[in-house]
Amino acid sequence: MRTILYLLALALVPGWTPARAQGVEKSLPECIREAVENNLAMKSGRVAIERARDLQGTAFNIGRTTLSLGQDPTSGGNPDNSLALGQGFDFPTVYTSRRALLRAETDLERGNLEVTRNELVREVSSLYYQLLYERENIKVLQEQDSVYDQFLFLATAKFKSGETGRLEQMNAERLYNENKLELQKAATALEATRLALQRWMNTGERVEPAGSILPVAETPLPGGFEPGATPAARVLDGRERVSEKSLALARQGFLPDFNVAVRRQYLIPGYNPYRVPRERFEKGNFTGFEVGVSLPLFFGEQRARTRAARRDVEIARTRREETLAALDNDYRVAMNEHVKAKTVLDYYRERGSEQAREINRISRLSYEKGEIGYVEYIQNLETAVELRLQHARAINDYNQTVIMLNYLQGNQ
Repeated sequence: MRTILYLLALALVPGWTPARAQGVEKSLPECIREAVENNLAMKSGRVAIERARDLQGTAFNIGRTTLSLGQDPTSGGNPDNSLALGQGFDFPTVYTSRRALLRAETDLERGNLEVTRNELVREVSSLYYQLLYERENIKVLQEQDSVYDQFLFLATAKFKSGETGRLEQMNAERLYNENKLELQKAATALEATRLALQRWMNTGERVEPAGSILPVAETPLPGGFEPGATPAARVLDGRERVSEKSLALARQGFLPDFNVAVRRQYLIPGYNPYRVPRERFEKGNFTGFEVGVSLPLFFGEQRARTRAARRDVEIARTRREETLAALDNDYRVAMNEHVKAKTVLDYYRERGSEQAREINRISRLSYEKGEIGYVEYIQNLETAVELRLQHARAINDYNQTVIMLNYLQGNQ
C-alpha cells in the first residue's frame, strides 16, 4: 500500500509520469557531441564564420564604373560631344589593408566559436554530473524509505502490543512522511536539471546518464596555468589584431585616389538646335583619355578617425591585460575550491560511507532487541542518511570543481 502511495506522490511531480519515465541513456561524450552539433549558439557561430569568410570577397572593392554621354549644342564636332567611360581606384595598399582586416575578423569569429564551445561543454558537463548526483540522492532516499518503513512497522507493532506509547509511532510516521517529501523534492530537482541539459543539447529527447553510480571526475592534469593559452585569451588576441588592422586601414585615408577616363567623339545628328557645323574629322572620331589623382587636402576628419582607431587598440590591449589577470585570479580561486572539495571527498571515501552503513545496521539490530530507545534510533537513522547524502554532495562538489578547472584551462 505504501509503495502505491509513493508512486502516486511521484506522479504529482513534473517529469515523473509513466509516459516520461523512460529515456535514452547517453554518456557524457555523447551528450557533448550532440550539444556541439545541435546547440543554436554553436550553429549561429558557424554561420558567423561563413559570413566573415564571405565578406573577405569585399576586400578589393572597386567603385562603380561611370558611363556618361555629353552633347554640347554650341560646339561642333569636338570632344565635348563624346561618350566617356570613367573608373576610380583606391591606393593599392588600401586593398591590402582591407583584406588583412577582414581576415582578422574571420579569425576572431573562429575564436568566438571556440569560446562558445568551451562554455557549452562546461554547462553540459556540469548538468550531466548534477543529474547523476540528484539521481544518487534519490537512490539514498529510496533506500532510506525502506528503513523508515521498517521502523514504522516495528513502532506500530509495539504500540499495538502496549510495549510503547503513541509518541514513538507518531515519530516513526513523521520520519516516513518527511522522507517522502524529500523524495518528491529530489524528483522535482532531477527533472529540472534534465530539462536544462536537454535545452543546452537542443533536443526534446529524454536524456538519462549512462551508468548506475555517481562517478568521481578525472582530476585535471597537473601543471601551471597559462592564461594566454586559453580560448578567452585567443579571442582577446583576435580583438587586438582587429583593432590594429583597423588602425592600419584608417591610416590609408591619407593616401590619394586615382581616376581614369576614356572619351570618344559621339555626335547625334538629329540634335543640333543651333545648327552648328558638326562634321566628324575626316580621319575618324576624336578619342581621348584622362588620368587624375584625388588628393586629401583637408585632414581633420581623417586625423580624428585615426586617433579613434588608435584608442581602440589601446582599449583592446588594456582589456586583454585586465581579463588575463581576472582569469588567473579565477583559476586560483577554483584551485582552492578544488583542494577543499578533495579534502572533504577523501574523508567520506575513507570513513563516511562505511560509518553510515554501520550506523544503520547496528541501530536497527539494537532497536529490534530493545537495547536502545526510539529517540536514539531516530537520531542514528537521521545521522546515517545525512552521512550518505553528504558523501554524494562531496562527490558532486568535487566534480564541479574539476569541470570549472577544465573550463578555465580550455581543456573541454
